Amino acid sequence: MFKSLLKLALLLVVGILIYNYFLGTEKEQETSRRIFNEVKDLGLAVKDLLASEKEKFEAGKYDRALEKIGDLFEGLRGKAREIDEDYLQRLDQLEKKRKNLEKRLAELRKSQDIPESYDEFTPRGDDSLEVENIKRELRELMEETERLMDEMGQRES
Repeated sequence: MFKSLLKLALLLVVGILIYNYFLGTEKEQETSRRIFNEVKDLGLAVKDLLASEKEKFEAGKYDRALEKIGDLFEGLRGKAREIDEDYLQRLDQLEKKRKNLEKRLAELRKSQDIPESYDEFTPRGDDSLEVENIKRELRELMEETERLMDEMGQRES
């Protein structure tokens, strides 16, 4: 209900802004132009933020992502037991993938004699293909986890 009211209010505000932009008084048109420009600026700022976060991910700033996903899985296990046991099997599969990625990262670090605190996503020499594969698989793991969370949320409500 609240969601519907919020959507209706947003639609009403947008309708008023569009009406004022084209058919309002000069002052109303100026206000609408200013608001549209601010919304455009906000959209560009959000786009820049997302691009920046993507660059950070690509540059390896989220080297602890696998640990955080593991913590998330632990929290999801309790909910999965309440909703449907089938979700536990899917969580186990995702956990296996996460552990495999952690193992591969550890092997990569070890083969390059890299300290654990060092950024393991920075390509070095012949291992750059392996690093790219790990990054791709990490993105896929995060997407699968998000889909599972969405499904569980839909079943829960």
